[in-house]
Amino acid sequence: MYIQDHVGIEFNDDTEIFEEGLVNSLFAIQLMTFLEKEFAIKVTMDDLDMDNYKSVNSIGNFIRNKQMVR
Repeated sequence: MYIQDHVGIEFNDDTEIFEEGLVNSLFAIQLMTFLEKEFAIKVTMDDLDMDNYKSVNSIGNFIRNKQMVR
C-alpha cells in the first residue's frame, strides 16, 4: 500500500496517520496526487478537509464517495 510504503512501519486501518506523526503535510499533497491518478478522481478545494485523510479507512470512504458522484 502507498501509505505503508511511505511510513515503513505497520499500522492498522483506523490509525490516525497525521495525529500519530506517521506522515506530514508534504505527504498529504503527495497522497492527494496519488489518489487522483490511482483512482481517477479529482480532489477539489472542498475535499481538503483533513478528516478525509486521517486514516486508511477515512481515505477509503473518501474515494468511494468521490467515485459514486461521477
